[in-house]
Amino acid sequence: MKTRNLYKLIGLVALFASVATVEAEEVEKDPLSGMIIAENWNLVKANCVVCHSTKGFTQIRLDRKNWEKIIKLMQEKNGLWPLGEMEPKILDYLEENYGLSDEHHNPKIRRPLLD
Repeated sequence: MKTRNLYKLIGLVALFASVATVEAEEVEKDPLSGMIIAENWNLVKANCVVCHSTKGFTQIRLDRKNWEKIIKLMQEKNGLWPLGEMEPKILDYLEENYGLSDEHHNPKIRRPLLD
């Protein structure tokens, strides 16, 4: 009986591992920047990678409001040019690919306040 349960457990672990691998492979990334290739990624690459390593924004998760605050702060303090019609598209990309989601939220980790 114990052997049968062990085999079931091993089977479940293998199943979950294969599902996680398939999900991880679905996201295509640019080999040079490491950015997720999705709609408007080229705008983010052209406007953000000029001054930043992609590690700055690919390793954090923010909601749209806080991504927008960061852009405004960079415009006020660091000389980022006006993004014009590109700004909503850049925010769409950042929110969709590097935004907060249930899977990234860990209630034990306190998120920094950007207000």
